[in-house]
Amino acid sequence: MKIPYGWIRDFVALERSAAEAADRLTNAGIEVGSVTPIAPDLRGVVIGEIEAIERELGESHGHRLVLCRVSAGRERFSVVSGAPNTRAGVRAAFAPPGAVLPGNRQIGIAKIRGVESQGMLCSERELGLGEEHEAGLLTLEAGAPLGRDLVEHLGLDDHVLEIEITPNRPDCLSVVGVARELAALTGARFSYPALELKESDEAVEALARVRIEAPDLCHRFTARVISGVRVAPSPAWMAARLRASGLRPIANVIDITNYVMWELGQPLHAFDWAAVTDHTIVVRRAGDGERIVTLDGQDRTLDGSMLVIADPARAVGIAGVMGGANTEVSTRTTRVLLEAAYFLPASIRRTSAALGLKSDAAYRFERGADLEGLADASARAAQLMAQVAGGVVARGVIDAWPRPRTPVRIGLRMSRIERLIGAAPERGEVRRILDGLGLPARDGGPDLEVEVPSFRRDVAMEDDLVEEVIRVWGYDRIPSVLVDRPTSVVHQPMSLRQERTVRHVLTGAGLLEATTYSFGDPGRSEALRSPVDPEPIALVNPLSQDAALLRAHPLEGLLGAVAVNVRRQQPNVRLFEIGRTYARADGATREPRWVAIALAGARTEPAWYAERAAIDVYDAKGLAELVVSAFGIETRPGAGRLGGFEPDAHGALAAPDGAVVAEFGEVATGVRERFGIELPVYGAAVSLDALAAVPVAPRRYRPLPRFPAVQRDLAFVVEDRALTAGQLEAEIRAAAGPLLRSLAVFDVFRMPDGRRSLAWRLTFQADDRTLTDDEVNRIQDGVARALSARFAVVHRGT
Repeated sequence: MKIPYGWIRDFVALERSAAEAADRLTNAGIEVGSVTPIAPDLRGVVIGEIEAIERELGESHGHRLVLCRVSAGRERFSVVSGAPNTRAGVRAAFAPPGAVLPGNRQIGIAKIRGVESQGMLCSERELGLGEEHEAGLLTLEAGAPLGRDLVEHLGLDDHVLEIEITPNRPDCLSVVGVARELAALTGARFSYPALELKESDEAVEALARVRIEAPDLCHRFTARVISGVRVAPSPAWMAARLRASGLRPIANVIDITNYVMWELGQPLHAFDWAAVTDHTIVVRRAGDGERIVTLDGQDRTLDGSMLVIADPARAVGIAGVMGGANTEVSTRTTRVLLEAAYFLPASIRRTSAALGLKSDAAYRFERGADLEGLADASARAAQLMAQVAGGVVARGVIDAWPRPRTPVRIGLRMSRIERLIGAAPERGEVRRILDGLGLPARDGGPDLEVEVPSFRRDVAMEDDLVEEVIRVWGYDRIPSVLVDRPTSVVHQPMSLRQERTVRHVLTGAGLLEATTYSFGDPGRSEALRSPVDPEPIALVNPLSQDAALLRAHPLEGLLGAVAVNVRRQQPNVRLFEIGRTYARADGATREPRWVAIALAGARTEPAWYAERAAIDVYDAKGLAELVVSAFGIETRPGAGRLGGFEPDAHGALAAPDGAVVAEFGEVATGVRERFGIELPVYGAAVSLDALAAVPVAPRRYRPLPRFPAVQRDLAFVVEDRALTAGQLEAEIRAAAGPLLRSLAVFDVFRMPDGRRSLAWRLTFQADDRTLTDDEVNRIQDGVARALSARFAVVHRGT
């Protein structure tokens, strides 16, 4: 949320700079993302008046060019303008020769259509204050002083604080809320906006009626009527503040509702009173299939779970989200019906998500508005409509409030503060802090009794009050003391230990960790399914169509990340993710944990000393084995069941008890096409739950060897194509006995007739002596005889 610092200072007497105030807020838990000047590159622009249109100069790019005589107070200038709102008597932003616009654009005297133009009349986009350009010049009120510096007049010599508000602090989604925080943090005086509302003799009850038919979704609804309004552009000061806050000025009545929403945090809506049937507001649930055209021009279909603002004939707005076009305020509007209401946050959140319709109002309502403060917001908006739009406010306010709020009071013990943080401010300081935050405290014996206002929905128990005290008092004031009680060793759960091991192993192997959404696209999910997989779990209220399911395949999120990288000309991808998949079986939902690995592109970075080889299925297999072996588990070939792999390039690793712990392979072509990936992708999925279920012998310390090792090479010609290297290795280990310390395949050669030559390097070592050649030769010969006897292999005597 963007807030001009000068606006904050309207309500709190601060002598600090914007940067200092931002730092104080951040240290108290209200994060300020940035502090930026509003108009850093604007110099020399003044308020000018177009005294006369001297002559027309034809058209340029569809705009009528005219030569104007512009007065800047003491001086007059001849200026060419093509803005559609150029007319005599208008006061506008004028850059005389010597002025500087954003981008270090120097303004001088130029020839246009053979006529000398002495300066420039400017739009808000040319001034760097917004994006509006087609509407024409940035105009000011008729009484704006000629020749005055525009930056000074509009308060542009200010900074904007961009504040990141957490969901539990909707009270800070307003200028007043942030000002209240700063007052409490600095001890400066806080003042609430003055509400001086002059009302007519005509009672509001004679002009409008309100009926709530869904009190469970609408807890309060107020309505005011303002007559005699003249819809026109907002005054320059209001438009400037809205622009600085990231809002686009539209017209005074509409801008006032936005202005008060930013100032007090309460969303408001203005209806054209004449367009509301019987001048009656009905707050009800929508009918299934009911349609409404919203203010953005979109025709939307509603359902019975959604709340609408209606009149007796039709819906006129989607409650808390957006108004309807059928009661929109326009230049023909002369009487306004002003809404200020409180809607159930969960209802607004569901409606906004279901319709895919986000708005500033919905953003606030779904976090929780101020049930009691909305009356002040209604009065403030009516006050401004009277001042700015010339309206007359009807006497009173219609306040439909089915169940008024019960006051909430919480006891706060000074001993509790000291117990939680190890120190405590003085009792008087605690009261000052709480009072400054709008949490009035009074003595209740040895403790304090604190009344929680409706705008602090996050304060629900005593410890919440302790948190408020310490963040204002200062975290840096908590003393550092030694713990005076015995400490105990904290044992991490198995899941965290597994994740730590996986991260250590895979980052050490050169992979990067990714975190993707747990949602899935129906088309992609279907492509990854195997025939035995259950139906994916569909979301009741998905954020979008491509996130309508819960992830059912461990590789789905990573394949999306691979697709993004490949589209951005980054084909060499080595990613892993620790996450869950979701499936429903026998009426229960399972959430198994996985390590997913996705590889694409080259095996190594290009280098003059290295051969450029592409990643293949053995890289995926090796990484899966690396993860499994990190948990001390030996594997053998298994039968995989995951979908999404090419049938002839899909394998699995099983634990000694036969349970499959990992699968790997080449991602199927059809799956890659669904993700828009053109190059081959290889993946692996390791089940962390399956690894946790495998019994593993405890690791024991083995001292460093004292005696040298001896290596021997063995090679065999294999005729049986179904015979695997793993089967041969198992027999080698069994025949070699305990002196065999390591075993590795170092050569594979395929002969023209289909036979294979496999060569292993065997390393022998004893803990108590140096092995002799005779000992090693006897073991080697025994291994060769054992393999030749059991399998159809021929020892090559390598």
